[in-house]
Amino acid sequence: MFSLPNFKKVKKTASDFFSDISGFLNPQRVLGVDIGTSSIKLVEFYKKGEDLKLENYGWLETKGYLERGNEIIQASGLKISVKETVGLVKTLLAQVKPKAKNVIASIPAFSAFVTPFDLPFLSARETAAAISFQARQFIPLPLSEVSLDWLKIDEFENQKGIRFQRILLIGIPREVIKTYQLIFKTAGLKLAAVEVESLALLRAVMVHEPLILIADLGAVSTNFVIAQKGVLKYSGQSDYGGAFLTQVISRSLEISPLRAEELKCRSGLLATAGEYELSALMLPFLDVIIGEARRVKETYERSSGKKVERLMLAGGGANLPGIEKYFSKQMDLAAVKPFTFSGFKYPSEIEPMVKELNNILAVAVGLAKRKI
Repeated sequence: MFSLPNFKKVKKTASDFFSDISGFLNPQRVLGVDIGTSSIKLVEFYKKGEDLKLENYGWLETKGYLERGNEIIQASGLKISVKETVGLVKTLLAQVKPKAKNVIASIPAFSAFVTPFDLPFLSARETAAAISFQARQFIPLPLSEVSLDWLKIDEFENQKGIRFQRILLIGIPREVIKTYQLIFKTAGLKLAAVEVESLALLRAVMVHEPLILIADLGAVSTNFVIAQKGVLKYSGQSDYGGAFLTQVISRSLEISPLRAEELKCRSGLLATAGEYELSALMLPFLDVIIGEARRVKETYERSSGKKVERLMLAGGGANLPGIEKYFSKQMDLAAVKPFTFSGFKYPSEIEPMVKELNNILAVAVGLAKRKI
């Protein structure tokens, strides 16, 4: 995670990436804000003693992108719209009325450079120097324009018995961070830190499985993470998401995108005989996403010699009726549920909604659950 008490002095070490951010959170309240492609999710946590409590949450979806595909908050290849995003954040704040002002925000995978690579075992100083050199090969920007951090995610021996360490290199363009700072400052908040959404997701879902593939199903893209006992091992992305399923229903049935979205969310892949056409229309596009998930899985298995054993779906798209069963069958992997709402207290009145919120708020919860 990139802490931002002073943007120009961001350090380039693993310890900074996972630094304790409690110093700037006073009182111990924090907002986790997940700015997605078509929605903004917010959670507010409060820590008293050893108790961590969810005090507030909310999310705001933009539906304009369903009818006009360019009306999204941000997406691969497009810069985030500062004016529109500030307006949405202010609207959400007016509804939720949080007490916290300090924000930890998510950076989408397509706005960051996340690359695993291998290095021989070296001293800490030699490893840092080697990573700075290797970064030039993986990041197509001058390093002066990027905030860098890295994590050691694995250790192994090659066939010759030489020990290696697998490094996860993370680079975020400084322009992206400055834009986020401007958004939250204009909205009356302080951006204290940013984190790539896949790392926040892992913290939220409490993964204890030995080796698992997580598919984070968004509106216009899907992120894939392979993790082992909570540690990210590999990642990938598909430029398909739930909006594509909505669009094919809308075009095929000649109905409005908003009506198509309503039908999709209500029936999903569990449509009755009279609605069977819905699932038949969606499956080809869903199969594209599954095909990319399979490619990510097979690429990792070939490079690591290890087998992925479980599947987890997250994100708003994971609430599509029937999708978990279909995804699991096509991938030939047993599915497990995320445990986003564990490890902290929350109001009993939201218990009936926890199953749905598990998926929708996962990244925001992971951001806020950082040490406060």
